Amino acid sequence: MAQSSSRLHRLLTLLDTGSTQATRFAAARQIGEIAKSHPQELNALLKKVSQYLRSKNWDTRVAAAHAIGAIAENVKHTSVKDLFAYVEAEKHASGLSDETGGAGSALPPPDTAATSELAFGSFDINRVLEFGSPLLSSGGQVYSLVPLLLSLNS
Repeated sequence: MAQSSSRLHRLLTLLDTGSTQATRFAAARQIGEIAKSHPQELNALLKKVSQYLRSKNWDTRVAAAHAIGAIAENVKHTSVKDLFAYVEAEKHASGLSDETGGAGSALPPPDTAATSELAFGSFDINRVLEFGSPLLSSGGQVYSLVPLLLSLNS
């Protein structure tokens, strides 16, 4: 990432001080490409770009929002159904199942309680940018969700 770090620095400078909106949007698209080629650096990249969302300059804020959009388009997305399927597979692999009466038996199916809590009114972009990127980008490879969901369930 050292080589792309200087590239990222130049792109962030263009995001902030580009002479035209087209230049800023091109920089935003290229920042999205950096996210695609370095998914392990997603959290750091989001932190760097998110500071431009608070700029005094309107054009900078708009370009930063486009950069966040470009990043979101270039990372792997995991659906709620995929997460529940992964959790179920992990439960069965670890010996926890609904038949054994394990602590994981109270997990709701993906189309009911878990998705009903998702509402635009409770959406906080700052919390997503600060805490959500490892979970959203991991695809389940970074850490197991079973202990997390079991701890939330108890």
